[in-house]
Amino acid sequence: MKCPRCQQENPPQARFCSACRSRLESFCPACSHANVLGSRFCSECGQSLAAAVPTLTGRFAAPQSYTPPHLAEKILTSKSALQGERKQVTVLFCDIVDSSRLAEGLEPEVMHDAMNLALHLMVDAVHRYEGTVTHFLRDGLMALFGAPGTLEDHAARGVQAALAIRETLIGYSKQLKRERGVELHLRLGLHTGLIVVGRIDDDLRMDFTAIGDTTHLASRVQDLAEPDAILITEAIHRLVEEYIRSEALGAVEIKGLRKPVQVYRVLGRRRGRTRMEVSVERGLTELVGRDLELGLLHDCLTRAKAGRGQVVGIVGDPGVGKSRLLYEFRKSLEGERVTWLEGHCVAYGRKTPYWPVLEILRTYFQVEEGDNPLQIQEKLREDLRLLEPALEGVLPFLYELFGLPGADEALKHLDAKGKRQKIFEALQAVTVAGAQRRPTVIAVEELHWLDQTSEDYLAFLTGGLAGVPVLLLTTHRPGYTVRWADKTYYTQIGLDALTENETEALVVALVGSPPPSVRLAADGQRQGRGQSALRRGDHDLPAGARAAHPRGRRSHLEGPATGRGPYHHPGHHSGAHRSAG
Repeated sequence: MKCPRCQQENPPQARFCSACRSRLESFCPACSHANVLGSRFCSECGQSLAAAVPTLTGRFAAPQSYTPPHLAEKILTSKSALQGERKQVTVLFCDIVDSSRLAEGLEPEVMHDAMNLALHLMVDAVHRYEGTVTHFLRDGLMALFGAPGTLEDHAARGVQAALAIRETLIGYSKQLKRERGVELHLRLGLHTGLIVVGRIDDDLRMDFTAIGDTTHLASRVQDLAEPDAILITEAIHRLVEEYIRSEALGAVEIKGLRKPVQVYRVLGRRRGRTRMEVSVERGLTELVGRDLELGLLHDCLTRAKAGRGQVVGIVGDPGVGKSRLLYEFRKSLEGERVTWLEGHCVAYGRKTPYWPVLEILRTYFQVEEGDNPLQIQEKLREDLRLLEPALEGVLPFLYELFGLPGADEALKHLDAKGKRQKIFEALQAVTVAGAQRRPTVIAVEELHWLDQTSEDYLAFLTGGLAGVPVLLLTTHRPGYTVRWADKTYYTQIGLDALTENETEALVVALVGSPPPSVRLAADGQRQGRGQSALRRGDHDLPAGARAAHPRGRRSHLEGPATGRGPYHHPGHHSGAHRSAG
């Protein structure tokens, strides 16, 4: 008998899995008799066991049927490269607590529907954060984040998915309580470790081999969880502690392991903390080799303050220092009469309309986590009155963005296209009114993860910035196509590798003297054999980007094809320019 949780083969009459201790029995909802897992009818009273063991039909029949198309395409197009790859992943186990007892209070058909809906909600939360459901258990599931496709923030996504599952299922439990008089509780456990991806079939079924205790530990930690609790190991806590609220439970003995494991209970999220903010708290290294780029940003801001709106795109590989450059620029503006607003795109937000736009609006109108709809409405109404009384007419469209009551009446005569256009115009009107009072810098990071609606809005906004005191700053990785790059007021800054001298200066600032390995790494980079060993990133050490300029130029600055010839920032003679192509 194969365990549905860990896939361990067990003797036919085993009551518990020999590897993960999961119960290998189904309890009859009528007489509570323990039946062999997989039985269709109770051997004691003949009652159907459909309610005790949800039948994975329809959407859950095969991975291809429940995996979103965009994730399925990503897996299938790269499966040959993924097979056999060793990956760092986060494993999530989730199940309903004592589902067999829950079945006692429900009719079999109702229990079947309730469990299937619960599984739907779990699966949707996993896919929202681009996880992969690998197994359905008797009353839950197992999911991986970071396999088969690589996710650089797999730990954060796993914990976010766990929180989303808990929040959604708690809401569903309240509904069951009202309608059926029963409550549903779940428990979740997560651990980070290594796996090797095995075969990936065309129907998306995937085999994998866990290295060490990767899946075993996640399963055991879940077993320790109390109802509605999320427990994580120290391995994952180290990766996400700056972004969550947690409680240390101390060292816990885990069967099969020689040493106790530090376990933490996840309490919730911390609001508004980016990787750059976490890095600042840890302490940043000295900024080296970005004077030219900072000078150009100040030059663009000067033009924006004069009423000539500017758009600057900062492009570079992961870790090259795009966020660090924005942080230093913002820091240099302290004391100036400038409004700074920023929004951050995330990979799991690509399907959520207006993701970074809503973040910017929350900052602008000081909407805090926990504000109720009435509070949000009042903040929007009062701030717009102070900004420009004539803007009162845009309130219904802002209400629509925040999902507040009061928008339906004003928007009911509009179709989807007309509604979107009116929302765009409302956002633009608020932006322009604010900029007329005080020059505004709007920073939107990670455009390669930008949702389609926000991209459409930014294209709309940039089309009217020529005469507005706004500086729009964006960052993205190579490969993203900027739709507004043809504007005469668009400038692109490409962040490239540090030169050897800059790398040595950085190391001297850190450790007092440049070790030989730094010179060797820099020489290898200059000869085309790789990047510098030290990186200027959004974290503690600097990073080099792609070696786009073999002669050591640190960045390339490009503008539209205006034919105006080279542009030199005053005081610099390093070849920075706005190219004519």
